[in-house]
Amino acid sequence: MVRGRGGQTIVELILILPVFMLMLFGVLELGNIAYHTIIAHHAAYEMARVAGMVGVTKIGGATDKGRIDGKLREQVSLMFKDIQDKPVFTTELEVTSVDPQSAGHPNEDVIVRLTYPVHLIFPGTNWLLADRPKYLGIRKLYVKVRMPVERPLLN
Repeated sequence: MVRGRGGQTIVELILILPVFMLMLFGVLELGNIAYHTIIAHHAAYEMARVAGMVGVTKIGGATDKGRIDGKLREQVSLMFKDIQDKPVFTTELEVTSVDPQSAGHPNEDVIVRLTYPVHLIFPGTNWLLADRPKYLGIRKLYVKVRMPVERPLLN
């Protein structure tokens, strides 16, 4: 009677093992995505901080978007030098108000949008959690950070 039950164990293992592995890989993949989310948010914050500090070079001068973009390209190449698919960023300047104590002095915010690709690594879940096209196994994270532009008023 004990001999006849050996096949049942194998069949149960074959039925349950893929579900168990998919759950295990799902938890590990979500941890991978969470790690890269933290990296993407920190990188976008640092990029916005740099953009806010280098945007104005002259006292009372206008914000130089070209200078901001150039400095951020340098920062991206330094921050992600070992990554093959570098994140893509865009910058935007938005006037928030005009300083009443200084005529014509606009207060501006720089908005940095970062698109960060995460390569999913575990089988099964990389197809479930990936963006289209699914066969690439990449999920894109979108981050938006706003930072005021530092504008010197005096020498």
